[in-house]
Amino acid sequence: MRFAPPFCPLPSCPSLRSVPFRYRRKGFFPRLCDGRRVQRFFWRACNRSFSTQTFRYDYRLRRPRLQPLLFSLLTSKVSQRQAARIAGCDRKTVEKSLVRLSHQCRDFHRMHLAKTRGNGGLPGTFTIDEMETFESDRRLKPVTVPVLIERLSYFVVHVETASLASRGNLGEKYKKRKVELEKREGKRKSGSRDAVLRTFEVLHKNVEGLIHLVTDRKKTYRSLAHQVFGEYFGSIARESSMTARTYGNVLFPINHTLAQMRDGVSRLVRRSWGAAKKRESLDRHISIWMAWRNYVRGITVRAPGATPAMALGVVDRRWSRQELLRWRVFSLPSVRLAPM
Repeated sequence: MRFAPPFCPLPSCPSLRSVPFRYRRKGFFPRLCDGRRVQRFFWRACNRSFSTQTFRYDYRLRRPRLQPLLFSLLTSKVSQRQAARIAGCDRKTVEKSLVRLSHQCRDFHRMHLAKTRGNGGLPGTFTIDEMETFESDRRLKPVTVPVLIERLSYFVVHVETASLASRGNLGEKYKKRKVELEKREGKRKSGSRDAVLRTFEVLHKNVEGLIHLVTDRKKTYRSLAHQVFGEYFGSIARESSMTARTYGNVLFPINHTLAQMRDGVSRLVRRSWGAAKKRESLDRHISIWMAWRNYVRGITVRAPGATPAMALGVVDRRWSRQELLRWRVFSLPSVRLAPM
């Protein structure tokens, strides 16, 4: 089938509001990096030319074949430097690709959540827990990572990151470094409550009807659930985080997910040189892992054909890396996505 552009890619184009979009084809051109023959289009209303390539994820990339490989490496506990060695590219290329991949994966996930919301919202019972890591310094700059999943399908609904206050009982060396850090960046405060609040707001936005939660016994979860969900707060089952982490534990799905995150994201591995230097990079890395976990990887090794998104009804098939990285996800006023 020939590609048919669904809209003009220029955000200010009048076709996105009221003018009918009637383009015409305007020949082809060869793409130098891979030799593909690309169809060009012309749209008279804004006097703009564009092509099939404008809608693709590898738009303006000189080495498009690197992207699926880097996607796999960044979800396989490989650091950026090691990924650069394996892929045969510069570390800065991996750093730029991390940003590009994270935007694609984040928007891809949000798009499918929006589609599910239009079809009645997410079903099921949800579980939240927080993982602790750090940026730059384990004692002085800890970070919390609230993770929200649907407990039967293991579908990761949302992940946030937020700073935590510096640790207590510091030695003299760390006390001096803490004073210097506070002079540069100000006193470090806990953002755990706000991060959980934002996570619950995402859940409330994507679920219609009563919301049922399974959590550990952290007190803020219940109060924040009442605050955000209001009359739509159905129930909350609470289990001690000290309970043995066996399959019979009601917190097993979230504990298993957090363990998978630590195993797949190099920045979360304990006692590693690949620890996050900036929280923003950790955010981006987790966005890539979340898309891989939800849409590409099977729920278990014994069921490789069924992804968490399929099990929850968010999508109807398993996506490959190449398919997920084929088309750009647009956030224009009246459109969301180029044809998949």
